[in-house]
Amino acid sequence: VYVHWPFCAAKCPYCDFNSHVRHQPVDQERFALAFATELKSMRERTGPREVTSIFLGGGTPSLMKPETVGAVLEAVAANWTVPAGIEVTLEANPSSVEAERFRGYRAAGVNRVSLGVQALNDADLKFLGRLHNVADALHAIRLAREIFPRLSFDLIYARPGQTLEAWEAELEEAIGHAADHLSLYQLTIEEGTPFHVLHRAGKFAIPDPDLAADLYQLTQAVTASHGAGSRRERSPA
Repeated sequence: VYVHWPFCAAKCPYCDFNSHVRHQPVDQERFALAFATELKSMRERTGPREVTSIFLGGGTPSLMKPETVGAVLEAVAANWTVPAGIEVTLEANPSSVEAERFRGYRAAGVNRVSLGVQALNDADLKFLGRLHNVADALHAIRLAREIFPRLSFDLIYARPGQTLEAWEAELEEAIGHAADHLSLYQLTIEEGTPFHVLHRAGKFAIPDPDLAADLYQLTQAVTASHGAGSRRERSPA
């Protein structure tokens, strides 16, 4: 079951996902009721099923109150069979991480957090429009490790000016922090985004196809050397 929370504190310039910035507080109780209505509608389409995993994505689901997350998970369980111990993931941005909120998510039933770290370099985080810095990211990683049984985080590579040597060092550092899983995405320029306008105007350049391929092959080699593989996907939210 995938549940989409479409709100963010800021819209990243590379993102063309269904996410929006609200300058007024979101009526979370109303949204929780809307999710419950939609889940009931989906139950009528699917019939009885056994849930194998739940993923709360976005947007920035870590902007939800723990009570909202709890209500959504209860609505899922009201419509389908939810076995004990299945993976329940919530995406979180390091800038919206609070220990009390994380503990609230854990109490609500979340057992895996996916952090949108995106880079371990403050200059590149600023370029990517992220609201956190490296110190915030590492704090979030440490906190998530303390509270949740499982942890993953995202990184974007093939950033402007990124060299093979710099990416290898960053990837090795990330693997040193990763508890379970890394999601590694090559930066893509999507139509309708600020990056598309800036890239078309020549304001910045991403690695050419040959270097991008080399970065991908390096990603494969480094992750394989640590006993894992990788697959090519588009940039995350």
